[in-house]
Amino acid sequence: MPTAAKVIKEIYLLPVKEREKVARHIIEFGIKGANYDLAEILDIKEWQNEIASKPFNLKQASEYLGVSSVTLRRWIKTGRISAYKVGRAYTFEVMDLKRFKKSHLTKKSALTSDF
Repeated sequence: MPTAAKVIKEIYLLPVKEREKVARHIIEFGIKGANYDLAEILDIKEWQNEIASKPFNLKQASEYLGVSSVTLRRWIKTGRISAYKVGRAYTFEVMDLKRFKKSHLTKKSALTSDF
């Protein structure tokens, strides 16, 4: 029988879109049957803070930003985005990625709205 730790580890190995599907399913169907207050069980803010406290690797960061790892490496080299390098591996602070994504999408939508 699988343990919670094994299931969670497997979920973290999934692509971001698949992890979102699992989370939605658990929220919508896994808890609805219980007589608990959803807000009491799922402290979304605490959950987000927990996720943000763990740095992303290159693959996770590229999936989150919706770009290839090659593009992300290029952005690091040009200074467009910050990353930490430990040995050969890059790590990214989640909050930095979130700010970058927000500013990048804002600029992109402003450019496309002019046309």
